[in-house]
Amino acid sequence: MDRRIVFAFVLLLAFAILLSYAASRFPVLPFDLKSYQELHEQASPLFDSLMRGVSALGELAVATTLTAVAMATFALRRQWLEAIFMLATTSNVLLAFALKEIIRRTRPFPIAGNSSGLVQSINQYSYPSGHVLFFVVFFGFFAYLAWRHFAGYARLIVIATCLALIVLIGPSRVFLGEHWASDVVGSYIIGAIWLFVLILAYQWVIRRKYHDPEVNHHFRGGQR
Repeated sequence: MDRRIVFAFVLLLAFAILLSYAASRFPVLPFDLKSYQELHEQASPLFDSLMRGVSALGELAVATTLTAVAMATFALRRQWLEAIFMLATTSNVLLAFALKEIIRRTRPFPIAGNSSGLVQSINQYSYPSGHVLFFVVFFGFFAYLAWRHFAGYARLIVIATCLALIVLIGPSRVFLGEHWASDVVGSYIIGAIWLFVLILAYQWVIRRKYHDPEVNHHFRGGQR
């Protein structure tokens, strides 16, 4: 593996650990309030609708539907490995739940009501943002597969749309008061790390598949 990639991965991991530690110790970091105020200075009916619309894509029912559509897209193309890895992106949910339970940072505006249920209990925590993790991992991996397997305008449109959604989801969560900016930054970093791991796993399976002696023998048209 390229040393620059390894260095970037280690650097991201170090930032994630430091920010996660800070989030576990401090309910608000210095730039959190300023970021929230600056975003609300941009408030307008159009901006509000955009932020709410983007954020709605991360709700459980919508995210589940998007995952199913992505899997179906590759299954219909008989790209079964890609469909399986799109399903594997749902691992971001478990990652978010685990980190929320470990760090236990309260939201900017804590959720009221009964928190006895597991989902509700974990949902009251702010770090990391489940929405941001989902967008980075799901849309990031879908963009990666589009780059590898799509062509022409389809590739361009899918990648551009995925990147735009990834960029917008962070500000939307801060604007809506669901997370602090530090939650979002940490979630982008953690999501990038997990996306990197999934891409490496996918590439490893591809290399193993096509370096398998039986597969190579078949491609050469030889006989055993």
